[in-house]
Amino acid sequence: MGYNYGIPIHLLRFLCACIFGNARTYYAGLNETDRSELEAQGREFGLSAWFYRYLHDVLPDAKRTEYQKIYQARQLKAMMCAQELKRVYRVLASHDLRFVPIKGADLAFRLYPDAALRSYNDWDIWFHPDDCERALAVLAEDGWKIPDLYLDRHKKAIKTASHHFSVHLRGQHALEPHFTLANFNGIDPHEIWKYTMVYPAGDGQRVLTPEMNLLMLARHIASKSYYHAQLPKLLTDAAMAMKENVDFVRLREMVALWHLPYPGDLLAAFPEFFPEDIIRKFEADPDKTAEFRALFELRGKLGNAENEALLLSRFDARGHLAGGIRKHIQALTPDIMRRMYLLPKRGAYVRVFWAYLCYFWSRSCRAVRWMRNKHKTRDYARAVESVESVESKQSAR
Repeated sequence: MGYNYGIPIHLLRFLCACIFGNARTYYAGLNETDRSELEAQGREFGLSAWFYRYLHDVLPDAKRTEYQKIYQARQLKAMMCAQELKRVYRVLASHDLRFVPIKGADLAFRLYPDAALRSYNDWDIWFHPDDCERALAVLAEDGWKIPDLYLDRHKKAIKTASHHFSVHLRGQHALEPHFTLANFNGIDPHEIWKYTMVYPAGDGQRVLTPEMNLLMLARHIASKSYYHAQLPKLLTDAAMAMKENVDFVRLREMVALWHLPYPGDLLAAFPEFFPEDIIRKFEADPDKTAEFRALFELRGKLGNAENEALLLSRFDARGHLAGGIRKHIQALTPDIMRRMYLLPKRGAYVRVFWAYLCYFWSRSCRAVRWMRNKHKTRDYARAVESVESVESKQSAR
């Protein structure tokens, strides 16, 4: 079964019951077909631990044993990660570095009721713009290594990457140092940093303000034309972030200042997850909410889509196809080609030249395929452009 890019209704309703209601009552009211669909969606999105956490005393023995193993494995991983994270935070703090853990590294251990419920592959840590160079040096001194295929020159990484430096590895752990947040394009990181605050109960880290935390989550899932969005993770993350009493008036002021989409319009598109009283707090624009809903419904119908097709369709939807392609080609630095084709960081110039030829041949073929079938991604690209546009009436609300 391929990955489901649609809206997993059964799973969202179950997660809603876990967070806002009674999961046992919800589960008891399902017929066998719906239970099977729910559990299939849970496995697909890696959320089977939720079944044991909230249903362990009502599950059949076989299922309870299955989910218990998953849950306990997650708990063990969380305990090990928590200790290593504390150690890393203390190392960073001892060098007077200003840093903010984001996404899983922050949410799992600070806001989720149980760290086993929030999965993550690496730790994302955002450093103050003026501390990045020292931060990378401290990480290197602490034994963190950059894989051979990744860029280790931080100044060049800032110019060529979207928001973070190359991944760093130490033992079983992976860490992504950020120099800004994802999809805050053109916004000075110093301005974003104003929306961080001291976390007295931590180990030297700062945290995002509740409003910035919610905005960060909404912007992060916009990557790859919203194909980066995993809805169950986004919505549970948002629910946990909202435990800190998000000031939605202040959030509106922030997005108006930076000309970004309002997260409340996105979140209100999922009444399967958020109860009515929560949705009312968003004071969402019904038109924008309908656009977000249509976007994810379209994504479900479209299914898996090549990155090139999405990119070309976005350029086409903006009316700047040629200019978009030219800008994309200009961004293909030799460092990127070396990493993409598993080449050494230096030298091997003939192989780098061959990599460029292979890249342009394969992408040309995909571009031709897109031209023949661009109607398949055209409507989706237009939907993305629409939700990403910020109308003047939103700023005036």
